[in-house]
Amino acid sequence: MKYHEMLKVIHSDLAYVETELEKYALTSKTLLGESSNYLLRAGGKRLRPALVLLAGKFFNYFLERLGPLAVAIELIHMATLVHDDVIDGASTRRGIPTVRAQWGDSIALYTGDYLFSQALLLVAEHGNEQVARILADVSLKMCEGEIEQIETIGKLDLGVRTYLRRIKRKTALLFSSCCLIGALASDAPPPVARYLKNYGYYLGMAFQITDDILDFVGSEKIFGKPVGSDLRQGIITLPVIYALKDQIWGPRLKQIILAENKKESEWEEILRLVEASGALNFAQKLGNQYLAKAKEQLLFLPDLPPRRILAAMTDFIGNRDF
Repeated sequence: MKYHEMLKVIHSDLAYVETELEKYALTSKTLLGESSNYLLRAGGKRLRPALVLLAGKFFNYFLERLGPLAVAIELIHMATLVHDDVIDGASTRRGIPTVRAQWGDSIALYTGDYLFSQALLLVAEHGNEQVARILADVSLKMCEGEIEQIETIGKLDLGVRTYLRRIKRKTALLFSSCCLIGALASDAPPPVARYLKNYGYYLGMAFQITDDILDFVGSEKIFGKPVGSDLRQGIITLPVIYALKDQIWGPRLKQIILAENKKESEWEEILRLVEASGALNFAQKLGNQYLAKAKEQLLFLPDLPPRRILAAMTDFIGNRDF
């Protein structure tokens, strides 16, 4: 099932989210409005707001209550993307020039701050102290995850446990918060809300692992960034961690990674070595384990259409190519 087909049940509500995102992006009459709207027009899967809405569909669903929270979470996500592009020095995202490529680092940083501030306003207007606390905590953890990634750039002795802690903070906790907030804002019983929170966490871990696999095997045209771009920036991800441990291919891989002023042919060899080591299959197996755990959480939820959609979304995460 294609991604957009899965979300037919919330199609009109996601359209509302898109309209509200545009409204908040264009609030400023300065260059910030232009740069924010440019980022919005670049598109995206809107996966995080979809999780908020789907989690709410199990209980007392009111778009007036859930919609603004879904918008706020997507604004936070968009803000992190702009900041990430500045840190990474990225020129393209989703196949088009980044905000920093169009206007420079300073405007990009302020654009991210602007979007994050808009999210804070939305959360404050919602008036739910628990939701505000959850989003504040996850924002803090995401910053810690990004800082940890910066601190480990180029470190080839990175362990799997350190990697998993990093992607938990960078990605999985926001997925988890999307599901939890959707449940809480719809008056879900605490035990059921906890199952949705766990589902989001496992889904987010699998999502990031899949992202890191696609960095080696994805199509630049579809994925929207150069193949191997993380490693080119010195970011060590799970496939590289596994490949470096391989007794046959690992030593040569380490030698090339540590070499300065690498030629394009050497980058191509790195990709071949990672694939030859079987590291991509190992990483995929771990991602599949997280997906299986996500599906297990769904068994504790009411057997309603949103449960089947979340199950289909789990399959999409495992098989996606973008």
